Amino acid sequence: MCAPGPVCDGPGRGCHNAVMSEDQEVRTTLEGGIRVVSVSGEFDLDTIDVLAQALTRVPEGSTGTVLDLAGVVFADSAFLHLLLQARRYHGTVGAPLVLARPSATVSRLLDVTGTAGAFTVAPSVPAATAGIRATETGGNVIR
Repeated sequence: MCAPGPVCDGPGRGCHNAVMSEDQEVRTTLEGGIRVVSVSGEFDLDTIDVLAQALTRVPEGSTGTVLDLAGVVFADSAFLHLLLQARRYHGTVGAPLVLARPSATVSRLLDVTGTAGAFTVAPSVPAATAGIRATETGGNVIR
């Protein structure tokens, strides 16, 4: 018998977690001391863990994080909650978090929930990294 949450394929056929059709991809690179996390796919409560692992820490030597959201095709409240947690965490450790190229899906989620103003948003990854570098030298972050 299946535990709560998984989907049963039928008697004797086993259980699996139901996930959305788009695979999630989270790639992390370090560009001149700034961590760039590129995200694509669909993210909900069942699939958010892979992204949470990347956003709930700032590696030693990293001066900030750029979150490239151009490839996100679905995002729900779990995704938004993680973004807010990541923003709070980065603020606590003094490392900027900049959202770059948010997809229409992410932009709509931020707008509908009234949280768009809580984040620094840049139109591109280079603009986001430049904004983080500007804060390192006392300049202004791109909004």
